[in-house]
Amino acid sequence: MKIAVIGGGSTYTPELINGILEISKDVKVDQLVLYDIPQAKDKLEILYQFSKRLVADRFELLKTQQIQEAVEGADYVIFQFRVGQLKARQNDEEIPLQYNLIGQETTGMGGFACALRTFPVVEEYVKIVDKYSKATIINFTNPSGHVTEFVLNYLGFERFIGLCNIPINLLKMISQICDCEMKDVFVKYYGLNHLTFLEKVYVKDQEVTQTLMQKMKLQLANIPSQEFPQASLEALGMYPNSYLKYYLMKKTMVEKLKKEGTRAERVRQIESDLLELYRTVNHIPPELSQRGGSMYSTAAANLIRDLALSAGTVHIVNTRNNGAISDVPGDYVLEIPCLVKAGKVFPVSLGKADQFALGMVHLIKMYERLTIEAYLKRSKALAMKAMLLHPLGPGVEDVEGLLQEILEANESFIELK
Repeated sequence: MKIAVIGGGSTYTPELINGILEISKDVKVDQLVLYDIPQAKDKLEILYQFSKRLVADRFELLKTQQIQEAVEGADYVIFQFRVGQLKARQNDEEIPLQYNLIGQETTGMGGFACALRTFPVVEEYVKIVDKYSKATIINFTNPSGHVTEFVLNYLGFERFIGLCNIPINLLKMISQICDCEMKDVFVKYYGLNHLTFLEKVYVKDQEVTQTLMQKMKLQLANIPSQEFPQASLEALGMYPNSYLKYYLMKKTMVEKLKKEGTRAERVRQIESDLLELYRTVNHIPPELSQRGGSMYSTAAANLIRDLALSAGTVHIVNTRNNGAISDVPGDYVLEIPCLVKAGKVFPVSLGKADQFALGMVHLIKMYERLTIEAYLKRSKALAMKAMLLHPLGPGVEDVEGLLQEILEANESFIELK
């Protein structure tokens, strides 16, 4: 098996290497190739040398700055790149805040800018993967669900699965509280990436939803209980994804982001410190946990293993709904439980969606599709329409000015007329 990592210079790479080392006990990994762009040459070299020490002689490890070389003949390709690197992320977070709007990497107007910047690179890479391999692409590149919508429904490339680390951490937490293994947990969990809802929980075939909710309070959603009124949680009747705090606590979150500064600033320092550590250590340093993305490597590696083995296990991934949620169109890309079989993912039937969840999913899905059409048609008008539709977007007074600032900050990546 050949695995290619696009964005191999990421400080996440050692954790991914560790995950692939784990699955190499069950599937034969022959070659792992780390690819990154010329601007990340120095980071790629540091990560390659550190990864060599981790891998030893378990499988062949290569690095390259030629995308064709990386993906040619690959069985699996992992996307984990950030277009524009952390400077672009900082812009995504800071520019909306000037308009008293949420500045966030994947949500709201930060996510909007990130998506427009990412689509052309994803489009180019998908074409190259399709030309030189039969690989399945596992995508972590943000905004992951929006990117998956773009690839499956607009590029028409079928071997593409979006992934996020939130579901696997959710399942891990539930299993710890219920004192069971993760494989014993099944959830009615659905929505869009970073806009999901946990409606029911089953452990060893018994529904434990209400008992679990009483025990967990807001731990499960990773939202401080003092910020999210318990009465509102009870009114929802579901556990919200942690990113729902940006939608449901807009005023509080804007004030908090302005006061605490952007996450990108902190991540830049964390990355700098990690790169220094990677030059000398022979093990994954505990400081990596500060970077975020906990268990992302486990999610990616286990999915690759189970796809290769046709394992019949259930993974929560981003793919087309295909009837899983009965009152949502089949072509919506959702984050849902899927059966892994025959090298593919098959959505599990979950029944109807809650009306609140359904309303939010429809609204953000239409925003996603307008944004994609704005990119494909290079249209400022469609971009403004998408921004106005988003509940975290500007009003008509500010939309043109905000779009112009986003375009100026991303002039090397986004071209709209």
